[in-house]
Order: sequence, then structure tokens, then C-alpha cells
Amino acid sequence: MTVVLTCKVAGGIDRFPAGRYLGKARFEMRFRSAWLLGIFLMLVLWGCGPKESEKPEAETPKNQASEERNVEVVEVVPTALSYGLTAVGGLRSPEEVTISPKKSGIIEKILVKEGDRVSKGQLIVQLDDVDAGLQLEMAEARVKEAETSLEADRTTLSRYQKLLESNAVARQTYDELNMRVHLDEARLALAKSELSLARQNLLDRHIASPISGIVSLKIASLGEHVNVAPKDEILRIVQMDPLELEFCVPENWAGKIRLGSMVQFTVKAFSDETFRGTLEFISPTADPSTRNVKMKAHVRNPQNRLKPGFFAEVNLQTGVNPNALLVPESALLSQEGKCFAFVVQDGTALKREVETGIRRDGKVEVLKGFQKGERVVTAGHEQLAEGMRVKEVPKSQTPNHK
Repeated sequence: MTVVLTCKVAGGIDRFPAGRYLGKARFEMRFRSAWLLGIFLMLVLWGCGPKESEKPEAETPKNQASEERNVEVVEVVPTALSYGLTAVGGLRSPEEVTISPKKSGIIEKILVKEGDRVSKGQLIVQLDDVDAGLQLEMAEARVKEAETSLEADRTTLSRYQKLLESNAVARQTYDELNMRVHLDEARLALAKSELSLARQNLLDRHIASPISGIVSLKIASLGEHVNVAPKDEILRIVQMDPLELEFCVPENWAGKIRLGSMVQFTVKAFSDETFRGTLEFISPTADPSTRNVKMKAHVRNPQNRLKPGFFAEVNLQTGVNPNALLVPESALLSQEGKCFAFVVQDGTALKREVETGIRRDGKVEVLKGFQKGERVVTAGHEQLAEGMRVKEVPKSQTPNHK
């Protein structure tokens, strides 16, 4: 059986089944209960939260200033500091010669090989000298013949001189003999010149090293015919001691450098060693394209460890400051393009702006901002501010010490 309820509403009568109406009412009651429960829980949670009066007070600048912080410090002590410039350069041999023949001929002996050390004047190559030896013998014979002829004519002339005084010989005969003596003297002089040429011709076939050095390249071979024109090459010899260190410096530094200055440099082959040389040449002109000035240093190389062609990093001393103020790099802080550091006076940190110079071996030169004897913070200054109280402690007690 279906019960029909009638409700009067504006505009007419609405009819719907009674069962549907009861379900809708039950749903609305459950919704109101859940809503009221949610409001109740929110009020409970709000009441349990921390009150504004119970929040911890923020640390004030006054509290920060009164807090004592541990820091490491160093005392600023004047130290001698040398100034210099760095440049790049290269090692070269001051003498490198190519051995070529002075006379054409066949190579009979090569007395050295690549890598051999040779001395100036040492015999290194010998050409076939049979013909030259024969020419020398012939020249010696001609000299001997000319000397014999001259000696005989001079003896005869001396005898004729006495006969002429007693009118025992005609004047014409004496003059003819005297003329022959002069011709003999000329022939002897010519023979001696030819002898000198023959000797030189023989010497030219025995080639000696013009310098002391190392045989860097062997070009010709034993038994090969070499010519004077076009000039054939036999060997190359390079001087190894001393060497030249050649480098360039900017024009604005050239006036600060003097001949005789010590030059230090390193090479990649011996990166853990520092080599030295003496400045012996400063170019009188600058390169018009780079405005650099070429310089050369004399470098001793008795053990031939350094090689021509090595790349070198050069350090040239230009002056010394006996009272430079140096601090560790860790003491400096950068802020807005400026450099700062903290000094400690009577247990208080004072912030200083500083002007720095050169950096070397983990230390920095301070040109302005410090006085000798002041104590500079090197660790523990990351959170420091002007006026904070600090305590000087060893490394092991600073916050950032590892």
C-alpha cells in the first residue's frame, strides 16, 4: 500500500512517496552531525596549540654581540718579499752548425755517430785523400828543386862578384847571373805557395768540429760522394752548454729589468726543479706588433739535461720589499667586490677593508688596512660581525676545523 502525502507549496501541490521523504530526512541529519563534529575537533586542536606568549624570543643583535666566538689568528709580521714577473719562453742553442765539405770527394771515414759528444777541433770526418797526398808530395819536390837552384845560382853569383872586381868576368855575364838569382827566388816563392795550397787541400779532407757539442744528426753515409757546390751536408752539431733562454716581456716592465739579473725558470721535463740563468741580452727595440721586448739569459747545462727547444716558464725578479705584510689567503673575505678581514683588539673583532698585492705560496701581500703586530683572524670568521666578542684558540677548537 502506498501512502501519498500532499504538501502545499507556492505555485501548487507537490506529491511524492512517503518512503522517499523519510530517507532524505535521515541523510540530512547525518550530514549535520558530521559537520558539527568537525567544528568541535578544530576548536580542540586550536586550544592545544602554542600560545603567542610562549614562543621563544628571537636572538637580538645584542645577544649576538655578547656571545664569545672561537677564532684562529696570526700576527702580522714584516717579511722580505721579492717582486717579479712571469713570462713564457724557450731554450735554444747559441750555436748549431752543419758540417759540409770544403772539397769534393768520397767519404772515407765518419768518426762519430748521433748523440756523441765532440770537442772543438776534434776530427770527425775524413774524405779520400790519396790525390791530395800526391799533390802535396809534388809541391814539396818543386820547393826543394827551387831551393837547390837558388842556392847554386847564389854561390855562382858570389864567385862572379869577386871576378868582376878584378875584371876577370864581363859585366853582362854578371848581370845575367844576378837576374837568374832573382828568378830563382820568385820560383821558390811560387813553389812554397803551391805547397801551402797542397797542404790545405789535404787538411780540408780531414774535417774537424768547429764547436764543442753533441752530434744531433748524421746525414751522409760512408762511401758517399759529397760536393762543394751545391753544398752537401754530412753532420749537424749542436752546442749544449751553455744554452740560451729566450723570452719576451711587456714594454712597461722592460725599464725595471737590468742586465746581469738572475732569471729562474722551470721546464715540464723536470717540473719539480727550478733552474737559473743570468740575463745577458735586452733587445734595444720592441716588437711593433706586440710591444714586447726580447731578452736572453745565459744558462749553464753541464750535464746536458736541458734540451734546445724546451718550453720554459720564466720568473724574473724586479725588486725586493724587506717589510712586506703577508697574511694567509684564508684571512680574506670578499663582499660586493671589496676585500675585508677581521682583526682582534682587546677580545673584539674589528672589520677592516684591505688592499692586496701579489699572492704567493698561499699568502697575500696587504698594501693597506693592516699595521705590523696586529692579530688577524684566519679561521672562524665566517659568521663574525663588527664588534663581536672573540676568543683566540688553537686550530683544533675552531668550528670549521677538520
